[in-house]
Amino acid sequence: MNTRVLIILALVIAAIAGWFFKQQGEIAPPVSIAPTEVDYEATDIQAVQTNEQGETEYELNAESLSHDPNTNQDVMSGITMNWQPSAEQLYRITSGTATLNQETGDLHLYGGFSLASEDQAKTTQSGEKIAPITVTGEALKGNTKSRQVYSEQPVQVVQGSNRFEAATMKADLETGEYEFGQVAVMFTPAERQDKALF
Repeated sequence: MNTRVLIILALVIAAIAGWFFKQQGEIAPPVSIAPTEVDYEATDIQAVQTNEQGETEYELNAESLSHDPNTNQDVMSGITMNWQPSAEQLYRITSGTATLNQETGDLHLYGGFSLASEDQAKTTQSGEKIAPITVTGEALKGNTKSRQVYSEQPVQVVQGSNRFEAATMKADLETGEYEFGQVAVMFTPAERQDKALF
C-alpha cells in the first residue's frame, strides 16, 4: 500500500469518528461528590460494653451504624439492646433508630421504642411472682452512665393484665423505679352477680 491510500483511509476514519461523536450529543459534566459528615459506617453490629470492673453492662445489636465526627455520635438503625445496669435489673430495649454518644453516654431512641424489664424471678412479700413491665412509645432519652431514661411523649405501660397510658415517664433503671405523669387508666369493673343473701 502506498502512503497516499493510508492517508485517505485515516482521514475517512477520522471523519466517521467525528460524525459519530457529534451525533452522541453533549457529554454530561462529571458527577461531583460532596464531602460527607460520616467518618465510618458498618452493618450487622454486635457490641458489648463493660463497666470498670469488667462486667458486661449492655449488649447491643444494630442493623447499621454510622459515626458523625462533628457531634461524636453513633447513629444506629434497627437496634436491640440488653442492658443490665445492676445485678437485680435487666432490660431489653428495641428501637427503629437511635443515637448514642460514647463519651457522655447520652442515648436517644426514636422511631418507636420498647423498654421491657426481663424476668428476674422477682416476688412480692407474699411470694407471688411480679410480672415484668413493658413501656412502649415514640421516643425515649437517657444516659447509659447515669442509668436514667425518660420520655416527654405519651407512653403505654403493660404489666401482666394491667395496662395504662401516661403523658410522661422517668425511670431509674439501676433501681427499677418508675415515675409516670398524667396517668390515664381504663377501669372495667366485674360484672354484677345477684345472689340471694339467705
